[in-house]
Amino acid sequence: MQTNFLTITSFTLGEEGLYQCRRDDAGNWTLGAIGHGNLVGTMRGISAPTMVRWTGGNPAQVTAKVMQSIDVPTFRAIARAFYWRALNCDLLPAGIDAMTFDFGFNAGIRVAARQLQAAAGMKGAALDGDIGPATISAVLDTMNSLAGPRLIGALGDMQAAYYRNCRLFAVCGDGWIDRTNRREALANTLAQQSAVANA
Repeated sequence: MQTNFLTITSFTLGEEGLYQCRRDDAGNWTLGAIGHGNLVGTMRGISAPTMVRWTGGNPAQVTAKVMQSIDVPTFRAIARAFYWRALNCDLLPAGIDAMTFDFGFNAGIRVAARQLQAAAGMKGAALDGDIGPATISAVLDTMNSLAGPRLIGALGDMQAAYYRNCRLFAVCGDGWIDRTNRREALANTLAQQSAVANA
């Protein structure tokens, strides 16, 4: 088991930025849909619905002030509980952890998990969005095959394609694609460092 949690969450923090409160972003509304609940914004990439979940499920408790008060330790606690652990990133190879976590944080854990499963050659009912023992085994098998060196790039291509199909691509697309390129660069660095350390 390895962990790149601090390195990867520092990357994600830098990508997400601070407080924003766009009316056309469902993540800024406490009930997760535009015009539903209260418009309270997003801080450090933590969406309003995620904060509602973190604070016990009462949307009325999450205000713009609560969102603006999300500090780095709170960000990391939420990131570990709701994203890192859900995606089993400590069990993923170095580099694949970065590709999976940062994309999952930005686009959703189910999307990230299914893309990882598809990239590892899983099909049909196996594309269940749950990174459990079968997915970990498939990823490790892929990494040890001729396709292994291409897995990070394949995930980057799939993630960019996902963003291109998003409703807000015209507004946010350049940033998403740039982030994907930076994510892939980080992933390759982490993979190389791990290969040297394990040589």
